[in-house]
Amino acid sequence: NTKDAAPIVSKETWLEESNIYITNAGKYNDKYEKSSIRGRGNTTWGYPKKPYAIKLNKKKEVLGMPKHKRWVLLANWLDRTLLRNHVSFRIAMQTDLAWTPRGEFVEVVLNGRHIGNYYLCEHIKVDKNRVDIHELEETDVDGGFMMEIDTYYDEPFKFKSAKRQFPYMFKDPDEVNDAQFAFMRDFIDNLEGALYDKSRFAAREYADYLDVDSFVDWWITYELTGNTETKHPKSTYVYKDKGGKLKAGPVWDFDWKTYRLNNEEWVTKNHLYYDILFTDPVFVAAVKERWNLYETKLRAIPQFIEAEARRIRNSEEVNHQMWPVTQNTNEDINLSFSEAVARMKMSYEAKLEFMDKEIANL
Repeated sequence: NTKDAAPIVSKETWLEESNIYITNAGKYNDKYEKSSIRGRGNTTWGYPKKPYAIKLNKKKEVLGMPKHKRWVLLANWLDRTLLRNHVSFRIAMQTDLAWTPRGEFVEVVLNGRHIGNYYLCEHIKVDKNRVDIHELEETDVDGGFMMEIDTYYDEPFKFKSAKRQFPYMFKDPDEVNDAQFAFMRDFIDNLEGALYDKSRFAAREYADYLDVDSFVDWWITYELTGNTETKHPKSTYVYKDKGGKLKAGPVWDFDWKTYRLNNEEWVTKNHLYYDILFTDPVFVAAVKERWNLYETKLRAIPQFIEAEARRIRNSEEVNHQMWPVTQNTNEDINLSFSEAVARMKMSYEAKLEFMDKEIANL
């Protein structure tokens, strides 16, 4: 409930003094009074069903998820299955990526009006319960930094990398001093130099700057799901702890052009820095090793898709009546929910078999 039932019309201005209540959740029922809410998203804010950002007045657990102030209500309007983000996060959790957002499906009632099925999940933030790296202080120079590589390029502190012209933005903290800004810009430029200078690359100097295992695990998740956000790139997160290397993650944003048919091809292998990384036999060996490590767990994902589809079936039916999908981004808007879920599962299984075969032959 917003104060005086005010409509949420901005993604810049917080509506303060909003009260949030979780009901019908057993031991997780709770109230979060004097909270704030606003719109969120770039493209998604322009869709009929709006996504929202939530800021509690103090750090608290929500639906059993660890304490924090910041949360997100994803609308999943493009997604006929409503499952794409949820399942993709599950895939990432089968790898050794340090942190992946957790979430739960909820019914949102805004100022007394039911507005459908939403995915209440953790917001990407630096915190001991989320991206657990050093929280930057004024006297720190070398970390921690949470960065987003995104062609929207709309944060106040940002730079384009020297070699690849990738649009790096400071996300957390979103403000840095001159020394911190210069350090991170120079760090990325040195990384790209080590990747694209032939002699430095041959000496694998890039591994002094880039955490190979995290970049392999992140790639496996994006490749399996067919996520093309890396092409722009958009919604691509990396982070650097104090004294540490650049790590890939967390994963984010899987509702657009994922789990489609004819997915048996490489999608991300030539995006970001993977074009050069896959020419290094040591990196390829790491891909093979980590794929073999995770494959059994990844083969259990279709059963997870089926189980979660059963769990939200009734909710999805009501949601679809309220918010019919009119953009065929994922090529399934003319399908029933069951058909769309079956297609999602079939796409995943086909891509998994493709990757299993192709990785063995790299």
